[in-house]
Amino acid sequence: MIKKCSQLLMSIINYFLKFEFIRFGIVGFLNTVIDYSLMNILMFMFEVYQGAPFIIIKIFSIIMAIIFSYYANLTWTFKAKNSRTKQLMQFVILSFITIIVNVFIASYLVDYVQLSINKYLWANIASFAGAIIAIAMRYFGSRVIFGKN
Repeated sequence: MIKKCSQLLMSIINYFLKFEFIRFGIVGFLNTVIDYSLMNILMFMFEVYQGAPFIIIKIFSIIMAIIFSYYANLTWTFKAKNSRTKQLMQFVILSFITIIVNVFIASYLVDYVQLSINKYLWANIASFAGAIIAIAMRYFGSRVIFGKN
């Protein structure tokens, strides 16, 4: 019985992993884990939590996450046949554009749209709205970069 349940569960998981967008989401989740893990490890190691040293740590953690995301999306999400420097540069540019869009939407909403709810809750909702738009942009942009348009 347990074996049949585990086989059923694996077949369900394998079915959903066939969907490109779900694989993209998994890569995005791992990308976030890499970014925040590296950032926190380096902050702890060097006892740096603000200022220019923090900015350097954050830039490093984002770059490492982007490199992972590029190769994971290239080989697993979109199953592209080859890697090119042009694709990597396009992916980096796309990543930075979507970060800017995400931050702009979130900050615009919290600064200019006033709702009668808790300001911390509203900031989280605004941040989520920015992330949703950025994820959609990153997904469709990645499809174009990796030749899946």
